[in-house]
Amino acid sequence: MTTILIEKYVEGACVEELRIPVGPLQFVAGLLPGSAFQELQRQGLDIDALLNETNPDRAVQWLDVEEKNVRKRIRISRQD
Repeated sequence: MTTILIEKYVEGACVEELRIPVGPLQFVAGLLPGSAFQELQRQGLDIDALLNETNPDRAVQWLDVEEKNVRKRIRISRQD
């Protein structure tokens, strides 16, 4: 089963991970308005590539976030 793997890194160490099946995410993504897709893309997240890319190595994306004054990196990838 194809999944989306979301990993949270703090100071280079993975502190949390979550796996979500692609099927339900594709359904939910279909409900999002175009403006939501544009905002996600502006933030550096390409939903179409994550959900539809046939080469999982090309669907790896990183987001830099700050949570409770702690800088974190989020790695989002497709796992077949």
